[in-house]
Amino acid sequence: MRKLRLKFTAFILLFVLVLTACSQESGSKTEDQTGGDLIVATLSEASSLAPHIASDVPSGNVSTNIYETLTTFDEDMELKPLLAESWEAVEDNIWKFKLREGVKFHDGSEFNAEVVKANIERILDEKIASPRVILFEIVQEVKILDDYRVQFITEEPFAPLPAHMAHYASSMVSKEVIEKDYEGMENGDEPDTYINNHPIGTGYFIF
Repeated sequence: MRKLRLKFTAFILLFVLVLTACSQESGSKTEDQTGGDLIVATLSEASSLAPHIASDVPSGNVSTNIYETLTTFDEDMELKPLLAESWEAVEDNIWKFKLREGVKFHDGSEFNAEVVKANIERILDEKIASPRVILFEIVQEVKILDDYRVQFITEEPFAPLPAHMAHYASSMVSKEVIEKDYEGMENGDEPDTYINNHPIGTGYFIF
């Protein structure tokens, strides 16, 4: 019986040594490996890659990787600049945003004040029927001051506007893509059909 126990113990030790060796060998290969695929599991698929229309969490999770917003929240839920460098309330009902310069969309087009105006006006467009319009319907006018400064004139004083600009619904889409989507609508397409198939933003990931 004792010999059996010794043999079993020796077998266990040998098994552990083999596992350790395999683990070390596998680890060294992982450190040297480059490329490959990163597979991320989600509860469900995104319903749309057009951020002004999408209103579900899976779509938002994808959109935040493709597109960027004017502002964002950090891990402490502090409001921080993103596509906007800074912002200030110049009057009770006027917010002025200074935009980052040199930002390009995935299609090579430039991010500027015209892009911001086109995106916010699209969200407010009744023909688009954005379910997120409630976040921005306080905006009466988007006024371009120069290439990288834009003003939002609101119906009444609205302090949360910079925070609303951090919501993925205000993601900045390439102006060229927006124009092509409107062209598609004129030919009978549903709103955001072109954008959904050509999601062009300024984010880290390109579709």
